[in-house]
Amino acid sequence: MLALARVLRHAGVTFGVLRKEKCTGDPARRLGNDLAVSQVAESNIEMLRSAKVGKMVSICPHCVRTIGTDWQEFGGTFQIEHHSRLLARLDGRLPAAQGTREKVVFHDPCYLGRYQNVYEEPRAVIARTADVTDPGRSRERSFCCGAGGGQMFLGEEKGKRVNVERAEELVATGAQVIGTACPFCQTMFRDALGAVTQSPPKLLDIAQIAAAALPAAGTKPA
Repeated sequence: MLALARVLRHAGVTFGVLRKEKCTGDPARRLGNDLAVSQVAESNIEMLRSAKVGKMVSICPHCVRTIGTDWQEFGGTFQIEHHSRLLARLDGRLPAAQGTREKVVFHDPCYLGRYQNVYEEPRAVIARTADVTDPGRSRERSFCCGAGGGQMFLGEEKGKRVNVERAEELVATGAQVIGTACPFCQTMFRDALGAVTQSPPKLLDIAQIAAAALPAAGTKPA
């Protein structure tokens, strides 16, 4: 994500970007296609070892879970963390918002919250530049965006779509921004918001929220 790269450069964090990796295999694993998982995992592990990768950061909690846990079955033992944890550690290197602070409602991704017990870090990133609020169902009791377990590619067979119900809850808070920390959640809410309201709030990843407070390009940081 360009916003994350911009934030890391501003904070003086050196990093590289992988260009030839395949999907981690998360959707295939959740849908039970273990053969496909083994094929992509083994290919990725070989590529990462040849690149001598030491530690990775991902904007996707599904990838963090799959690489950090599932890949161990195939000999992959890489350090990986979600970008919310990295951005939270950069406190002091990133500016706070000047002037009016927007209200941001944060949606806890299932694979970041319940699976990895990460709740405070994304909120701390948002709180540098905005006022954070929670929907009725949040943290350990957060409601899914509807994508987990491979459902992103299947969809519900009957009843109201999960992403629509969750989008309604987030919009009902009156926040100007919906904050996410997962590309699956981003996609599901982008699809749902148009069906929920004609004037939807902005939908931003936490890295985009952090990047919005940075000096304009060409301006030296204080």
